[in-house]
Amino acid sequence: MRKYREIRSNARDPIDWEKSVAAAMEALEKGELLVHPTSTVYGIGGAVSRVLDAEVNRLKRRPLDQSLVRLAGSAETLRRELRGAEWDDRAKRLATEFWPGPLTLVLDDGSEAGVAVRVDGHPLLLVILGRWRSLMTSSSLNRQGEPPATNRATARRVLEALPEPSVSVTFLDAGSLARSASSTIVSLRGAGPSILREGSIDRRRIARCLGEAL
Repeated sequence: MRKYREIRSNARDPIDWEKSVAAAMEALEKGELLVHPTSTVYGIGGAVSRVLDAEVNRLKRRPLDQSLVRLAGSAETLRRELRGAEWDDRAKRLATEFWPGPLTLVLDDGSEAGVAVRVDGHPLLLVILGRWRSLMTSSSLNRQGEPPATNRATARRVLEALPEPSVSVTFLDAGSLARSASSTIVSLRGAGPSILREGSIDRRRIARCLGEAL
């Protein structure tokens, strides 16, 4: 990728966030790609659309129809925007306990793969999503099979190594992210919950919240 717009801000100083928030709103409204911080890694995504999902997958050299996570500023926004998703008592308990935070839930929505959702805990991203009042689509910023970017230097290297995008790209540089494992992914599809990836939130905490063994 030869060219992208970079907006740097101090993630610890909310007074310094307005340029990043304004740039994010512009990218989302125009259907462009947004590279953004999360509580664990940098992500790449934008306003929810099949076209943008396919573009993220193409850049990462993944199957074009591979599903991406849906991010929102609150569980209420997720429920409002994803009316076909099943929010049972287990989903409500996990959301109350661990959101905003590094927990991704996979819910039944009538599709073959379900829908992955998260209210992430990065403060700048929460402000952006609160201003957006809708969903973002997102995937970790990395090429398939490589570790995700967790600081500006790695994020730049990944961006420069990606193929040329079909839309403009804005990189919200929030510096180095807190050292952490990736988000934990819990599937609530079918008869019982299962952990698809154990990350920042370990199995025991999930089981204790649900009151059942995993």
